Amino acid sequence: MKQLILTLLAVAVTATTGAVQAQSPAPTKGHRVGLIDMAHVFQHYKKFEELRSGLQAEIEKSDAEAKVMVERLQKMQVEIKKFDGGSPEYEQREKQLLDLKGEFDAFRAATQRRLARRESETFKVIYTDVTKAVKLYAEYAHFDHVMRFNRKGIEEITNPQEAVQTMNKTFIYTNGENDITDVVLQYLNKPYASGTPALPAGRTEQK
Repeated sequence: MKQLILTLLAVAVTATTGAVQAQSPAPTKGHRVGLIDMAHVFQHYKKFEELRSGLQAEIEKSDAEAKVMVERLQKMQVEIKKFDGGSPEYEQREKQLLDLKGEFDAFRAATQRRLARRESETFKVIYTDVTKAVKLYAEYAHFDHVMRFNRKGIEEITNPQEAVQTMNKTFIYTNGENDITDVVLQYLNKPYASGTPALPAGRTEQK
């Protein structure tokens, strides 16, 4: 009788253990995280250089127009001193001076809005290009996530403020194989070299 009880108990334990093992979740797949230095990509993306050059040319043109208006204002301020205050000539010059100043203020405000809008659009275009390229390469190389990081080491920094920012960066150590900055940048700049975009290369496909 005692032997029968022990046998039944052993069977029950085995059955329970098997049920627990059957209910245990399967091991989860590890996530692959890629890293990209966005500042480096922006600095060396040729399309960004072109758009930035165009913006700089527009800024210089606006500055030249503003300079002409300022010179006119300065000239009128000198001329108005030749007339007695309250005289018809003085009042005429004063009105012209105020009109020109109002025109200058309106020009400056409109220019600032236009340039700020164009700068914002430039960054939006470049950011969209980069994120599309990152998505394409991440899917190709089987990265689950891609995070920003700063690839510069403290030894490359001379500016104290930038050195503090570098010391406070999220990643203290990174595996160079996970840095996709150069691959993405090469892909983005390829149309400028050959005129034909291609699938990102530089890493063998991993399963």
